[in-house]
Parts: sequence; C-alpha cells; structure tokens
Amino acid sequence: MMLEEFESRTGFYPTRDLYSRIEAAYMESGLDKDSFCAAYKENRDGIAEAIARDAAFDEIKAATQRESEIKKLQEQVAQLTKQLDRELEWKPYELSQNVPQADYAKLAAGAESGLCAHYMTDEEAIKWICDEFDFDPAKITIIHEVPEYEINRHNQLRKTGKMYDCRPVYCATDYHYIRFNTKRWFYEVWNGQLRPFYA
Repeated sequence: MMLEEFESRTGFYPTRDLYSRIEAAYMESGLDKDSFCAAYKENRDGIAEAIARDAAFDEIKAATQRESEIKKLQEQVAQLTKQLDRELEWKPYELSQNVPQADYAKLAAGAESGLCAHYMTDEEAIKWICDEFDFDPAKITIIHEVPEYEINRHNQLRKTGKMYDCRPVYCATDYHYIRFNTKRWFYEVWNGQLRPFYA
C-alpha cells in the first residue's frame, strides 16, 4: 500500500518513519487495504496505539544510537585535537613590544600584599593619564585583562581562552602600570612611559 493510499483512506498523515511501521503492520495483518485502514482508523484492538508506540520506541532507539555516535565522534575529535596540538608544539607567547607579563606580575605582587603598591581605581588611573599625557578623559577606557596567546612551530598564533590580569597598579612615580584604550588606539603606561600596546 502506498502512503497516499493510506492517507486517502484514513485521513491521517503520518511521518515517513511512522508510515514504515504502519506498512509493516499492514503486510503482517493479512487484511486488504480497506479493511486494514478501517481497523487503523478505529484503533481496533489497539492497533494504531501499538504501531505508534513501536514507532516511538524506534525513534528513541535511533536517537540513543545517534547520541552514542555523536559522543564517540566528539571523543575522537578531542583526541585528534590533542595529537595535533602536540605535533604543532604550542607554547606560551607574548609580543615582545609589550610589557612582559612577568614584569607586571612582579609589580602586582606588591599590590596583592598591600605593602608597596596598590591597585588604582579606574577614576584614579584616568586622572593620572590625563594629568601626565593630556588625554581627553571621556575617550579613555581602562583595561583590566588581556588575552593569553600561544605560538606553534609554524609561527601561528592563537588565543588560549585564558586572560592575563592587567589592572592598573601604582607603586611609585617611576614604578607603575596602566593599560588603556582610546576610541582609536591601544596604550600602556609603564614606569612613566606611554607606549603603544600591540594586540
């Protein structure tokens, strides 16, 4: 029996998957098309419910198999990604033009202990920048974090997804750090020197 024949006899419009179950039940029933469709339409002896239940079970089984296959593929992708990362020899990377993170961390350690430095508020940092370098305060945004990079043996860069702390820190007039952006440019102030920040 064709799908269109079933639809015209019953007024039901099943999905392809459900109809494959209906067709199998029809073939097993030994009934002619009209008798089977009448029985299905009336749900005689629960035939329609049984077919729907079996079709739903098939869909659940297929979905479970798909999820299992997806999980296996995801595990394979993760394993291949690790192998590729080892092959590419990724390692931490910092742009040499910027202040090294280790130098910033040394200064920030004093702010963490509170003994010889402190973290500046954004307002303090903006005022300091404007007093020293005559920027428009309305155009300054203080930056608190910068992305961490890695480089591979082919000199390709990527972001790791981690961030470095770069909150403004002040220790003395010749020992401080502020990272900030204007509307068009990136900067960092390191020990009284205004420097472009390369991202």
